[in-house]
Amino acid sequence: MISLLHKTWHVSEPSLDSVKALIEALRISPVQAGLLVNRQVTSAEEARYTLDSDLTKLHDPFLMTGMQKAVDRVVQSIEAKEKITVFCDYDVDGVSSAAFLIHFFRDLSVSIDYYLPERMAEGYGLNESAVRKIREQGSALMITADCGITGNHEVEVANSIGLDVIVTDHHQVGAKGLPDCVAVLNPHQPDCGYPYRFLSGVGIVFKLATAVRSALHHQAGWEKSRLPNLKRHLDLFTLGTIADVAPLTGENHILCSHGLEVMAESAKPGLVALKSVAKVDGKINAQTIGFSLGPRLNAAGRMGKADAGLHLLTSTSLEEAMAMATGIDEINTERKETQKLTQEEAEYLVDREVDLENDRVIVLASDNFHAGVIGIVASRIVEKYFRPTVLIALTDGIGKGSGRSIPKFNLFKAFSQCAEHFIQFGGHAYAAGLSIEEDKVEGFRRAINEVGKTFLKEEDLIPELRIDARLDIEHINRRLFNQVHGLEPFGAENPVPVFMASEVKIQNLKFMGKEENHVRFRAVQGKAKIDAVGFGMAEAFSAIEPTTDLLDIAYEIHLNTWNGQDKVELRLLDIRLSEDSG
Repeated sequence: MISLLHKTWHVSEPSLDSVKALIEALRISPVQAGLLVNRQVTSAEEARYTLDSDLTKLHDPFLMTGMQKAVDRVVQSIEAKEKITVFCDYDVDGVSSAAFLIHFFRDLSVSIDYYLPERMAEGYGLNESAVRKIREQGSALMITADCGITGNHEVEVANSIGLDVIVTDHHQVGAKGLPDCVAVLNPHQPDCGYPYRFLSGVGIVFKLATAVRSALHHQAGWEKSRLPNLKRHLDLFTLGTIADVAPLTGENHILCSHGLEVMAESAKPGLVALKSVAKVDGKINAQTIGFSLGPRLNAAGRMGKADAGLHLLTSTSLEEAMAMATGIDEINTERKETQKLTQEEAEYLVDREVDLENDRVIVLASDNFHAGVIGIVASRIVEKYFRPTVLIALTDGIGKGSGRSIPKFNLFKAFSQCAEHFIQFGGHAYAAGLSIEEDKVEGFRRAINEVGKTFLKEEDLIPELRIDARLDIEHINRRLFNQVHGLEPFGAENPVPVFMASEVKIQNLKFMGKEENHVRFRAVQGKAKIDAVGFGMAEAFSAIEPTTDLLDIAYEIHLNTWNGQDKVELRLLDIRLSEDSG
């Protein structure tokens, strides 16, 4: 059955044996056990690891291939008082990675510089000019942050001019294999035995810093009093990890659960100022970063001013940081307007150029696209049409593209099958980037649609709402809310739990908002009642008769705090007519 928001619902059916085993081993509720099993957490050890978020349970960083070589070279550089430069990507993960290393080396009183490429002029990743400049400015060691895994040529140049390179990156290894450098730190490299493969860029540098700290104490004989407390920099780890939509599982889950607490109390001038301009106060969750703090920092990179974000995160003056944060907020406003214009152009091209009946993948190219926002706009097009989407910004015959995908279509693998059309490409299953000559765009469009026809069936193009469990309203209370939210922080691979209730009556329906596009009502099921809110759902409710229709509702459980009072309520995600309705 298709819902009123044109989705199919899939209710999870976790293994009853696995659920029962967790209940008995951990003395947790059936709901909490079911949520864990739905998230592939099936053993008592894994479940305890997730629920306890114990920092002492983190994996040994030296299990990562290349770590010992990287640490030896960094310690050598520190003891020889060599200049070190961090080269980073310009998104939030890259900027957070560089900021983490800068704070770490500052804590050690080590000379540290950074190089951040200008997005429009230099593009993504290492470039030869930057490598030569870094060496000319006196650095003996360059550490990449969130980039470099495909920089084989640039590393060769660095080797030839006496600049040692350590690559830290979490992106997929390129077709040419690993760069020939001092060490590559990337759990995705072949034969890497590190137990957790989903660290973000800032996660890799956190592991490097942890290992260097250990080596300075155990190998170089530094007193513990000289070594920094890395926990106080988990605010930067959390910022980069969540903004990069890395899975909030395993180590990411543990570190972010502590990092969110650190961020709420952070004294870093840059984060204090960023929270101030974003009007963020008190408790911070993953949604705060994903929708408020992260976009502001990303805006700086998207609009070609990423150094503003790095300067902010490494600032030591609150007055200076407030000025920079205000500037970044203005850049974010500019980004929103640019994004609006690019989205309007994209929608226009969809109407003119895309055959939605036959095209499995949407590919749009225009010299009116702004390269800095095409990734966001591609996501919006995916949300609207539920097809993998690639937007290409054209300038002087060259296109820079950004793609976003849907669950049944691995974009990186699809790009790999179309590689002959690109100058270069890279990325993940859900998000990937490319550069391409303008006259090859049409050939690429045809090629990737052939890939789409091979791997995407008609039903794959209908969005699916995944529901964790059926949960009647009578069971919802503050205790259950606490159990459900014991799995926080929520994010990629650990989504906010979704439940459904059937044959629900609607009472006291009200339309809210300036455009009355939101709804609030009381959900009634038997003798049980609870308040519910549905954002952007007014149109769906206009298709029902609320006084007589029975509805199945899909919802999240939230805590509404108002005037010092906490109240558990439902946040509606979707509705459909019950089979017994009418």
